[in-house]
Amino acid sequence: MAKYFLTYLQRIGDDYLRWAYCDDKSGKVESHGHGSFADAAESAGKLRVVMVVAGTELLLEEATVPIANLGKALKAVPYTLEEQLAQDVEASHFAFGSRLPGGNIPVAVIASSSMTWIREQCGATGLRPVEIVPECHALPIEPDTWTIMTNAGHAAIRLDATRGFSCDVDMLPLLLENIPDVDVKEQIWKALHFSCGNDLYELETSSRAVEMRTEVQLFGIGLRGKARERINLLQGDFGKRKAAEKTWKPWLTPAALATVLMGLWGGSSWLEFNSLGQQQQQLGSQIEATLKGAFPDVRRVVNPVAQMKTRVENLNGTGIDDGSFVAMMSAMGEALDEASEPAVRTVNFGRGKLVLEIDAASLQDLDKIKSRLESERKLTAKVQSANKDKDRIRARLRIESQS
Repeated sequence: MAKYFLTYLQRIGDDYLRWAYCDDKSGKVESHGHGSFADAAESAGKLRVVMVVAGTELLLEEATVPIANLGKALKAVPYTLEEQLAQDVEASHFAFGSRLPGGNIPVAVIASSSMTWIREQCGATGLRPVEIVPECHALPIEPDTWTIMTNAGHAAIRLDATRGFSCDVDMLPLLLENIPDVDVKEQIWKALHFSCGNDLYELETSSRAVEMRTEVQLFGIGLRGKARERINLLQGDFGKRKAAEKTWKPWLTPAALATVLMGLWGGSSWLEFNSLGQQQQQLGSQIEATLKGAFPDVRRVVNPVAQMKTRVENLNGTGIDDGSFVAMMSAMGEALDEASEPAVRTVNFGRGKLVLEIDAASLQDLDKIKSRLESERKLTAKVQSANKDKDRIRARLRIESQS
């Protein structure tokens, strides 16, 4: 890919993109613009399109799955990350990167509804991205160094080749403090700080912030020649093959009805029914073989999907403890009393950990909730994400017992 059209979507649900023309060979980024999806499609012409999506609605993680076969491991990944998600696994879209030397699998998780909205906007306007890249993976990176981008209230942080997050700059200190097993001040001191647009945010780094015209200019540098080091969200149900299938989907039901009628008319309905039964048996056998291949000690298969989920939970060495759930929810109720008009949006409990998405009136209220949770009942509370939503703070909290 030489010259291409780079777009940036900072908020899911907004018909607004920023863009520029980039050259992957020379690294040049020029002709900056902004406007609607339709405007972007017109400006892109016949160029290849790459879209960068802000990470405020994304989770970037590394999944540990002790299964050698990559295909089988990818099927198990969603259940290893279930405890970190605010929405159900079934409501989430998972995209994967290349397996790391240590065996971990990089994964990006986004709500399926968000990907559906992007696909509908692109389909309605004729914008056809070949890649949709998480914002953090579009930032430049150096070994053992954080990369921090700020721009007029928004921040994105790349912690390493695979992990990172985005947030409002007001939330940045709080979220940085929650990064485990690192000296945060030291990491910030040696971090690369890029300041985009009219940004005035200051960090205590060893060198001055590098000023960039826009985020798109920075992404053009970060994406240059590094396709293998980023995750493309256009996978699975949102990949090219699935998109083609969805084009034909409206015609499948009429075609099937026509086939059945022809079968009845020709006296061959029994043969067709028998064939479908054989296919169903073959599919069941394939699912069973996948379970036995991943877990050779399985002797009796009753429900292979449910057994696969149970086995993955057992590999993590934990299970669901109703007692701890009650204790955590009780502590959460007491902590919410410390805040002004809090609201719990979603609750997800699994393997001894509680993940909640809550709304708070202010950053101070969020800090009160976190402090109250940690002051009693031997709990630890980690703020996984926090962003402004109109005049309130929407945050994701992960609560677990102290080990």
